[in-house]
Amino acid sequence: MPVTYAVTKCRNPKNPDANYFKGTVQKTGELTMEKLAKRINDSTTVTTADCYAVLKSMKQHIVEALHEGQVVVLEDIGRFQLSLQGKCYPEDMLTNPDFKPSEMIKGHRIVFRPEAKLKKEVAAGISLKRISSEAMK
Repeated sequence: MPVTYAVTKCRNPKNPDANYFKGTVQKTGELTMEKLAKRINDSTTVTTADCYAVLKSMKQHIVEALHEGQVVVLEDIGRFQLSLQGKCYPEDMLTNPDFKPSEMIKGHRIVFRPEAKLKKEVAAGISLKRISSEAMK
C-alpha cells in the first residue's frame, strides 16, 4: 500500500513572504499494541494474549531501563535513550555552593534512533500516492 501524502504550505525563514510547499505524510490510522499482537498471532504460533502480554511487559522494562540510564537496544529495530533538556550555564556557577545544576534541567525526551536495517527495509518498500491537498485547490 502506498504512503499517502498531501502538498502543504511551509515557511522559509530566509524568505517569510514567499510561498513554499512540501509533501507531508497523511496518517491513515494507528497500529495499537492490541492490533500488533493480533498481527503477530496471525503470522506465528504465538497466541494474541501471549503477544500482548509480552509487549506490555516489554514497555515496562523499557521504562525501567531508561530510568536506570540505560540505552535500550531492540535488534533490527532501533535504540531508545533518555535525553535531558536544559539551559547552559557558565563554568563559574559550578563553584557557587548554592548552585544546583538540576535546577537548570527543564525537561526530558525519549530519543529513538532507528537501526540501519530498519531504515533500509522501510526505504525499499516505500511507494507514494498524492492525495488532494489544501495547497493544490
